[in-house]
Amino acid sequence: NFTVPVERITRQCSIDVGAGFQRRVESGDLCLSAGGRTVWIALYESKFREPERTVNEIYAPGRKPEEEWEIRSEGRYARGYLTRDVDGGYAQWTLTTLTASPHRLALVSFSYDAEGQLDWAVRAWDTLQLDRA
Repeated sequence: NFTVPVERITRQCSIDVGAGFQRRVESGDLCLSAGGRTVWIALYESKFREPERTVNEIYAPGRKPEEEWEIRSEGRYARGYLTRDVDGGYAQWTLTTLTASPHRLALVSFSYDAEGQLDWAVRAWDTLQLDRA
């Protein structure tokens, strides 16, 4: 039995992406990377007190995604979409997510270069805590 470290984003926010990730801050955003996986996290104050309204005001995939998600829970609303880019035979998948509470909005992008890593990205997204006590 071992525990995977939870990355503290701020005093109130955290995410569990797994072990072995390097951490850096770039232009105010947090970047976590390990091997072919990268997680970019940007936090903002929610524009509205209604999480659904906050997310839907800015949710706009730039093209038709491979898959889309919508998650509702008490005090939280999230949407996400998966895209795949191929350049010179090299594939890159990105799960782009928007998650809001009445006070915070998180834009989190999970990128990976190995097929079959979607489960990791969705599991990590599910651990995102915006308003920890």
